[in-house]
Amino acid sequence: MAISSSSTTNKVSLRLLRTGLGAALVLLGLASAGVGAVDVYVETAIDPSGQLHISTKHKHEIVPKKERDQVSFNNAQISPDGHAVGWLALYPNCCTSYPIALKLVVLVNGEQRSYTGNGLLIARWCFWAGGKQVAFQQETVHGGMGVHYELRDIETGKLADKYDPDTDAESVTKPPRWVVVLDSRG
Repeated sequence: MAISSSSTTNKVSLRLLRTGLGAALVLLGLASAGVGAVDVYVETAIDPSGQLHISTKHKHEIVPKKERDQVSFNNAQISPDGHAVGWLALYPNCCTSYPIALKLVVLVNGEQRSYTGNGLLIARWCFWAGGKQVAFQQETVHGGMGVHYELRDIETGKLADKYDPDTDAESVTKPPRWVVVLDSRG
């Protein structure tokens, strides 16, 4: 029995339509599930054991793992645009009865970046440039010596600027605005 050309064309068209609809439904399902979508961070909490919990707009909970020797998390903050979250990682210190912040960790687009600067205690930090950068200040444990500031791009991790206050009063340079703002946050 011979099959007419129009009948074959109709069957092929129907098969393509079914395949196309199936693919469209799969893609629609993935999109509605948020696959490939950037989530927005909305809340952070540190539980009594020192574990950080991060909540997203889509009701996901992120529980970052502690790094080797890390004892707890501290000073978690969400960027102004909600696309990044950062925290301080605390480690034991031989010369104090309490752990100290030796790393600033930032989570952006599902990727973590760690910043250690010059290796001293990270005393304070904040998001800068609407959440596109982080600024942090470091110094010795019991204050004021070896003060060092860094400004980092959170997408690339690259150093955007640094500032080391001079100890010689005659050559003191005026600090950049990001340092002044960071210092004002106590």
